[in-house]
Amino acid sequence: MHVKRTLAWLFLTAALAPAAGAAPLRCPEDAEGGACVWGRAEGFEASAVQVRGLRIQLLGVQAPSPRDLCTNKTAKTEFACGRPANKRMGELLAKGVACDIMDVTGDTLYGRCRVAEGDLARMLVTAGLLRATKDGAYEPEQVAAMAGRKGLWAADIIPPKDWEAARRRSEKD
Repeated sequence: MHVKRTLAWLFLTAALAPAAGAAPLRCPEDAEGGACVWGRAEGFEASAVQVRGLRIQLLGVQAPSPRDLCTNKTAKTEFACGRPANKRMGELLAKGVACDIMDVTGDTLYGRCRVAEGDLARMLVTAGLLRATKDGAYEPEQVAAMAGRKGLWAADIIPPKDWEAARRRSEKD
């Protein structure tokens, strides 16, 4: 009987334990914000994530409006410009997220969020799926994404008017 309990306990422990190298993402002791929340994403959209009931807007980035349509010149199709960011964000959030709350304005929490692969906003700007805010921390990544014609900056994509204006300004510099 004791052997059966021990085996059951070992089986349960092994089944519930995270795989090697897949420890849950948590807030570091030296989080840069005043507070940090971590866990599985309960929901998300192109530039915001919901964790433990809190909706956190990613600091330093801007997503296309849900109404913005982009055109793929090659395929001659239109698609919601935020859809690629939503898809990639879902993939990145699969292993959990930790967000440092950096600012609160009204009912909006702004934060820097990390996933297993690194800084979530930085990764999405680098891929050309989100736009860096003016004078924000991710401007170098946006310049590189635009130069590399990545994501919504790709040569065969016609982005929303305000994104296209940003591309023209960048090309002048």
